[in-house]
Amino acid sequence: MAIENISVIFGENLGFVRSFFKLLELSSPAADYFAFCDQDDIWKPHKISRAVAFLSRSPREMPALYCSRRVVVDENLKALGYSDIPVKGLSFSNALVECPAPGCTQVSNRAARHLMLSELPRYAFGHDWWNYLVTSALGMITYDDEPGILYRKHGSNTIGTAFGTIDAGRIKIRRFRRYGRLRLVTKQAEEFRRIYGPLLAEEQRRVLDRFLESRKGFWERVRYAWGCEVYRQSTPDHFILKLLIVLDRL
Repeated sequence: MAIENISVIFGENLGFVRSFFKLLELSSPAADYFAFCDQDDIWKPHKISRAVAFLSRSPREMPALYCSRRVVVDENLKALGYSDIPVKGLSFSNALVECPAPGCTQVSNRAARHLMLSELPRYAFGHDWWNYLVTSALGMITYDDEPGILYRKHGSNTIGTAFGTIDAGRIKIRRFRRYGRLRLVTKQAEEFRRIYGPLLAEEQRRVLDRFLESRKGFWERVRYAWGCEVYRQSTPDHFILKLLIVLDRL
């Protein structure tokens, strides 16, 4: 089958996140839908059609983001299992501290692209996390339990699904050692407030302000963590979130 309308763009190395933002900028503003694609994953034939079917239920002027579950496979495409379903639901309070909507499953509508490109962040932990954060605050998120891709897990993966308790634990410890002192999640939230703060609904603004302002002192962080309104999907991860807030390592 012939594949047409593919453009190859050569340029400088912008890094992982900036490369995706640049490609989004270069994409056609006349297109109705936009999808991120990682080079080592395999899309199922129905991925785009299901995404469009879900997204078409939203008003065209409403920023909307589709994401789905993944089949985790090895290098030979042997199925290892499935990614977790975000049982607590996708929301702004989740997006501030976690991204259970990886870019390889994301499809956005034109309004979401326009919102994203209104001002690109000076810092974002990930292009997909930023997309989830922005759209959850100012648009609509749809999660599909039906897997849309085969997520290939191999030794060179640096970001993605941790499959298995031991594997997940090792990845989390490694990330904490690397990023724990940098407060990267807080930095991303501060950048989000700078760009989109004036557009937020009152309750979302309060959630964001409490997340950023209630952690200036130790006891303030303890009180905030005790009644934590932001959340991660799994119970162990949510407990770790509370601990990181108290330690000011988020």
